[in-house]
Amino acid sequence: MPKQPSDQLVTQWIYQDYFQYKDRSPKASVTSKYAKALLDVAGADGVVTDAERKWVVGYAAIRGVSHDDLEVLKKYQIGSEDSTAIYNNDSKLKSAEHFQAELIYDGFRAAAADGTLKTREIDAISALAKKLGMTDEKFQEILTLYKEEEEHRQKRIEVLFPKSYADAVKAIDKHYGR
Repeated sequence: MPKQPSDQLVTQWIYQDYFQYKDRSPKASVTSKYAKALLDVAGADGVVTDAERKWVVGYAAIRGVSHDDLEVLKKYQIGSEDSTAIYNNDSKLKSAEHFQAELIYDGFRAAAADGTLKTREIDAISALAKKLGMTDEKFQEILTLYKEEEEHRQKRIEVLFPKSYADAVKAIDKHYGR
């Protein structure tokens, strides 16, 4: 199925917002491989919850993965491919050089999609990061960044929606008779 103009607009917007990047996004096939690896990072502890898979599939969608590849991701079995190999420093591939840190960071985000980033998930992602050739110092730097950004996100939500976003939507719906 070809990409719709709204899909392209969302993908362009997310790359600009997340990375301050205005040029064309990476090929959908590259992003699809990244999403499979992301599922394997999120499932480094041997478990990918429905919430984690849904987060990865949604993230892949906004990053430009094709609808057909999204269907593959919905069924992808963690560990069924060596999806993280291209992010291993030993591979000497540009994907390892440029996207390894992002993969680990996004892995934290995906693993936490079910409500919390558990110690066993952090430990499993740490072991995978080491296998990929990441230093412990770099891993700790990324983990700290993730925790600080999550703390900031929670604070933003609390400040903007003290009663909760769900309460705001209900109030608006009630006001407009929906």
